[in-house]
Amino acid sequence: MKNNNKHKIYTGNFISTFNAIILILFFVFVCVYFIKGVLSGSVAGWVGFPIFFVLFSILTLPMNYFILTDKKLISKNPIWFWKTNEIEFDSISSISIVQPPKSAISLKIETQDSKKVIPACSLRDNTWKELKTHLIKENIVLYDKVGV
Repeated sequence: MKNNNKHKIYTGNFISTFNAIILILFFVFVCVYFIKGVLSGSVAGWVGFPIFFVLFSILTLPMNYFILTDKKLISKNPIWFWKTNEIEFDSISSISIVQPPKSAISLKIETQDSKKVIPACSLRDNTWKELKTHLIKENIVLYDKVGV
């Protein structure tokens, strides 16, 4: 967690997550496969890059982190930096910490007009606890269905 006068950032080390380790291993495999394919004059090496991009997308989308300002909860992604969700505290009905099957621990945010699930696979338990404490201080109804 980084602290600033205007906001608090709740983030983790996304490089050490399971998703990142799998991604790095697959990237090394694709690079070796690509070099081997190019050196042998085969087009098979080119097939690995679209597969890598799809896997890259799937594994990096849940690597979100949270920023809490005076009035908003913001989620961002360190890889897909343009992917941002901003939700005003006033519009939040409740927040649940959940873990959908085969997915990362997530915040399920319910507002008056929608529900949104934002995964955050890089956050550690102590960061989740600090985020939970901060949300409670903001008078947000919080349900911890995971037990962090």
